[in-house]
Amino acid sequence: MTTTMKRFTTALIAALIIGGCGTEKVQAQRKGEFSLGARMTQYFRAKTFALGIYGNYGITRWLDIEPGINFLCKDNSSVDIYCDLHLLLEVAETCYIYPIAGIGLSDMSSESLGFDGWSFSGALGAGFNYRLNRRLTTSIQCKWIAQTAHRHRNPVSLSLGIEYAF
Repeated sequence: MTTTMKRFTTALIAALIIGGCGTEKVQAQRKGEFSLGARMTQYFRAKTFALGIYGNYGITRWLDIEPGINFLCKDNSSVDIYCDLHLLLEVAETCYIYPIAGIGLSDMSSESLGFDGWSFSGALGAGFNYRLNRRLTTSIQCKWIAQTAHRHRNPVSLSLGIEYAF
C-alpha cells in the first residue's frame, strides 16, 4: 500500500470515528440537499488508484445526481470526469443501497489534446451509503466503466468515500 493510500485510509477511518460520535438524529436524504465529498478509487484492470472530489445533489428524496472528478495516480497520470445518477433504496433509517448509471470523459491528460487521447465512458454499478449523522455520510461503490477507445480495458472500480452535507 502506498503512502498516499495509507494516509487517505487513516483520514477516512478518523472521520468515521469522529462523525460516529455525534448524537444528533440521522435523517433521510432530502430533496434539495447538497453535499461535497472526497473519494479514493481503485481501478482493478488498470492497476492504479485515483483520488477524487465530487458533489451530490438530491433531485428527489430517492434520486440524486453526482458529478465528480478523479485524479489517477500513476506515471502518466490522467483525469476522469463523470456524472452518475443514484436511485436510493432505503435499507434502514441510516443505510441506503443504490444502482448507479453514469456517463463521463475518461483518461484525459496534458498529452491528450487530440481526439484519440481520451474516451467517452458509461458506467453501471451499485453503491452503499451509511449516514453517520445529519452532516456526514460514508459510501462504498463498485462500477464497471465501458470506454469507447479500443485500447482501454473497461475497468472495474471500487471506491470509498466520505461526504459532508450543507
